[in-house]
Amino acid sequence: MKNRRFFLLLSFLANMLVFVMAAQAVTMSFLYHESSALSASGFSTFRYFTTDSNVLAGLVSLLGGIAGLLALLKGKDRLPRFVILLKYVGTSAVMVTFMVVLLFLGLIFGYGSMYTGTSFYMHGIVPILCLVSFAAFDRGYRLKKKEILLSLIPVVVYGIVYFIMVVALGPANGGWKDFYAFNAGGRWYLSMPIVFSGAAGLAALIRLLHNACDRTEKE
Repeated sequence: MKNRRFFLLLSFLANMLVFVMAAQAVTMSFLYHESSALSASGFSTFRYFTTDSNVLAGLVSLLGGIAGLLALLKGKDRLPRFVILLKYVGTSAVMVTFMVVLLFLGLIFGYGSMYTGTSFYMHGIVPILCLVSFAAFDRGYRLKKKEILLSLIPVVVYGIVYFIMVVALGPANGGWKDFYAFNAGGRWYLSMPIVFSGAAGLAALIRLLHNACDRTEKE
C-alpha cells in the first residue's frame, strides 16, 4: 500500500511536469514564429499533428495529475481506469510525433531543424517525459489488447483531416500543402497505411511496457 502510494505521488509530479512543458511549448509556438521547418505561429500551428498531440498529451497529463492528487488526499493508491485510458491515448499520440520525426521527417528536413526552439520540446522532451510518466508511474489498471484501437483515434482522425485538406482539396482549393510529404508523388495510398500500422505497433509496445511496470492485478 505504501509503495503504491509512493508511485502515485511520482505520477502526480511527473504528470504535472509534462503538462507544464507541453503548455509552455505550445504557447510559445502559438505566440512566436520560428525559422525551423514545420513551424507556424497563431492558429496555423494547430494544423500540425505535433502541436495537436502535445496539446492532448498536456491535457491528459493535467487530468492525471489532478486525479493523482485527489486519490492521494482520499487515501487511495491508484489512478482511475478512465484516467489511465486517456493517458494511454495521449501518450500514444505524442509518441507517434516522436517516432515520425526520428525516422522520417528528420531525414527530410534535417535533425537540426526538427530539434530546435519549441520543436525540441514538442518533438523530443514532451514525448519522452510522457512515456516515462505513463509507463513507470501511472498505475492502477493493466491495459487490454482491444484498447490499442482506442489509442489510434487521434491518428485516424488527423489522418482523415490531412487527406481531405491535402489530397481531396489541395492548396489550390483552400486546402493545405503537403508539409509532411506523405503524399509525395501521389503515394498517399502507401504512406497512410504505413503510418496507421506503425501507430498501432507503437501503441502495442507502449501497452506492453505499461503492463510490465504495473503490477496491479488484471480486472
